[in-house]
Amino acid sequence: MHPTKPHESSVVTRKLAVVVAGIAAVAAGCSADVDDTATEAIGTNQLGFDHFERTVFREADTGVYIVNGDTPVVDVKHLREFWETHVRDGALIVNQSGGSDIVWTTEQRHNLTYCVSTRFGQNYEAVVAAMTEAVQAWEEVADVDFIHVDSADGNCTSSTSSVLFDVNPVNTGGQYLARAFFPGQSRSTRNVLIDRTAFGSTRPTLTGILRHELGHTLGFRHEHTRPESGACFEDNNWRALTSYDGASVMHYPQCNGTGDSTLNLTQKDIDGIQSLYGGPAGGGGGGGGGGGGGGGGDGEPITESFSGQVARGVANTVGPEEGFEVVPGTTFTVVMSGTGDPDLFVKFGAAPTSRSFDCRPYLSGANETCTLEVPEGETRAFIKVHGYTAATYEVEVSYSAPGTGGGEGTKTSTSFDGSIARRNEASHGPIAVVPGTPFRAVMSGSGDPDLYVRFGEAPTLSAFDCRPYLDGADEACDLTVPDGASEAFLLVHGYSDSTYTVNVDYTTP
Repeated sequence: MHPTKPHESSVVTRKLAVVVAGIAAVAAGCSADVDDTATEAIGTNQLGFDHFERTVFREADTGVYIVNGDTPVVDVKHLREFWETHVRDGALIVNQSGGSDIVWTTEQRHNLTYCVSTRFGQNYEAVVAAMTEAVQAWEEVADVDFIHVDSADGNCTSSTSSVLFDVNPVNTGGQYLARAFFPGQSRSTRNVLIDRTAFGSTRPTLTGILRHELGHTLGFRHEHTRPESGACFEDNNWRALTSYDGASVMHYPQCNGTGDSTLNLTQKDIDGIQSLYGGPAGGGGGGGGGGGGGGGGDGEPITESFSGQVARGVANTVGPEEGFEVVPGTTFTVVMSGTGDPDLFVKFGAAPTSRSFDCRPYLSGANETCTLEVPEGETRAFIKVHGYTAATYEVEVSYSAPGTGGGEGTKTSTSFDGSIARRNEASHGPIAVVPGTPFRAVMSGSGDPDLYVRFGEAPTLSAFDCRPYLDGADEACDLTVPDGASEAFLLVHGYSDSTYTVNVDYTTP
């Protein structure tokens, strides 16, 4: 960021969660979801980590820590990160996951398989029925498919690999009624756990509790964390999808909620989930796997392998420095194995950092996987491996690359260079381009030139399709040529006296 450039930022961080009328993406479990518990005070906390760990409730069966009242932290590695980020220096207790909405991919959302443990005993049938009703509530309004794999119920545990998640009983002594998980967690922590206190005769019913918990499994969090509720603040780690809804299925009634404790979906809940997952496809459950193919036919399937070693505290780039060229709407999968404890980071559009990523499993050991859908408008994927300890790693990357083009144009490269005085401009173009193809402009040089790109007509300082606006000369624009555009234009503006070279990769007719 230019320190003296007013009201501009070189880094725009999207708030990770997604509030859907009370539904916010990033999940949490629910600690005594509708019990009259006291709101947690927020202040400075100088606990050392060992002391902090001893104060945190930990589930005996799973080893999962529960912080902030109801948020699952999968292991001590994640707990230490939580402490370093939010507790050690007195920060507010918030959830972070790299600045990206956490939701299921198109393929995954059509195959949300689960089992219900027979360890519920006499409550087993009640749980199956309540899950069926809760699942139906979400499936009737959104393009998602939950599938009960009853053949796995007899051996339904956190290690059952034939399902996406398990539903199991837990005895927490009333620490919570139930808790869930969020998309992207490892299999061992993808559980819906129901405490025996949830089987009561008063509201909320078990079905209502599970409607709420399934909202978390879809990536939504509590509505009452929004300032409009006036109570039960949790954090600011969310992105609003609709206006505030005190009656939302994701709102605790005792936190100034306006609902009646039935925990039914409201119209704003429906509007919110449809903005992320779309409306119901109409095909019913069980056969949804074919819906994930999306844009897969638009690229050439490629699998590449990489290996290396990384020192503790060091981050290595995997693959080309300019990233992997990918096709929007296709699946990008990275599987890592090795020794020690390397951590995998993946991001679209720019190289990942410790605070900005689209996927970071952050598990103990070397076995980590990221399966992502390439977002619309993104044409580059970047991978890094960070050494939590000294480690070796092997990484397999499977993705769809743009085709060779055939009659769709010819891949071309060109470059422009020059020098400009402060507040002067240099224009380049037009460049003939093909709609739907990648367009990449990379600038280097000296001083502080600013790069502008626009399709259809020349950019100005206030009208452009891309303007990184960074300190120094190193800037890049990765774009997809929009429908109807046949020409691209560049402009370089001198924030200070500068020299520049711009290399452009594109497809020409």
